[in-house]
Amino acid sequence: MRSLLSTIVLGTSLLSVTACMNKGSDSSDDSAESAVDSEESASSEGDMMMAAVDDSDSASAHAALTTDSVSATIAANISARYTPTGCAVVSQTTGAIKTTFNDCTGPRGLLHVSGELDLAVTVSNTGGISVHATGTDLKVNGATLDVDATGTYSVTGTGHSLSVTTSGTGTGPRGRNIDHEGNYTISWDTATQCHTIDGEWSTDIGLRNRSNNVQLSRCAAGCPTGTVVHNYLGNRTLTITFDGTATASWALTGGSGGGANGTVSLSCQ
Repeated sequence: MRSLLSTIVLGTSLLSVTACMNKGSDSSDDSAESAVDSEESASSEGDMMMAAVDDSDSASAHAALTTDSVSATIAANISARYTPTGCAVVSQTTGAIKTTFNDCTGPRGLLHVSGELDLAVTVSNTGGISVHATGTDLKVNGATLDVDATGTYSVTGTGHSLSVTTSGTGTGPRGRNIDHEGNYTISWDTATQCHTIDGEWSTDIGLRNRSNNVQLSRCAAGCPTGTVVHNYLGNRTLTITFDGTATASWALTGGSGGGANGTVSLSCQ
């Protein structure tokens, strides 16, 4: 599902809005770059978890799921889903999975994954699967993440979802230091190969706090549809709108600094 966000490369057209935003803001770091780094960093975190838990409910076709069986399936998933072969070294005991990545390529657009990710797996009496992910200096898609997130995995028919509560830190692909805290849900459908991310989290930039709202959908390798909204001081709002083409539009509104708008080229087809 990094395919939703991680492959969105916002070019210099979006960065040109930074100066306009700073006129109505009290921080030079409060910019379009911060908004994009926030959503891409959170997306990388969720994509790593999703790559591990997807189809973990298939551990036992006829017997009740157990922590042992689900942990073994997740460990096997990780080993099989990253290339080149052997780049992800996995060790697994009951309920605990440790993976050391060395410049791996994974599913859903995960690139240049390096570092350690630890997963603690629990299975409820009703078969619900939860995973607590932790990691320090995990590198993925140009971001460096300190992960602390808990995801609950569920399946209904061909629909899969991972509901995540996160409290992580990191440095985004554009070099912005980001602390994010909140919730998001990643949903995907094996019948249509379409994926969505829907969430709301706060971002600390220095001593200031901003809210982020993300609603994006993407099918297979196509371009996304939806919006990313970043809210600033003085009631200023940056909205990036995706319409399924390789060009997104942005608009800066509110506050006393005036408005601005433009377009952005995306690296999708």
